Amino acid sequence: MHTDTHRRVIERYYEELFNQGRVELVPTLLHPDYVNHSPGWPGLPRGRDGVALVVTAMRAAFPDLRYRIDELVVGPDAVAARTTVRGTHRGPFGALAATGRSFEVAQITIERFRDGQIVAHHRLTDELALLRQLGVVADGG
Repeated sequence: MHTDTHRRVIERYYEELFNQGRVELVPTLLHPDYVNHSPGWPGLPRGRDGVALVVTAMRAAFPDLRYRIDELVVGPDAVAARTTVRGTHRGPFGALAATGRSFEVAQITIERFRDGQIVAHHRLTDELALLRQLGVVADGG
């Protein structure tokens, strides 16, 4: 039973929160004790408020942002997701001015659950590929 709930929460997390930018869903999908354990932007809150800021900033920088779920491994208290993230850089992203370039990178996350909500987040993104595709780092080839 928990695995079906966890799967639905993750699907909503990517489709409704990130792809659609529905930050009002943060309290529904994320536990009050939520902690982001992934590397983030300096000064970014590690709790639910930080997620709302990330979604808003990502959607402003990449208005066509899309996460595609490629694979989910669902357990009794955690979900591992392999996703593909894509978008076009149309607005500022941190200190980086819009480049107009598109990107597509791989990402893996582990989301831990408590009481049917995400309580902990761990992420690994191919950030080098992202920076290369945005033209910030030379391809090196």
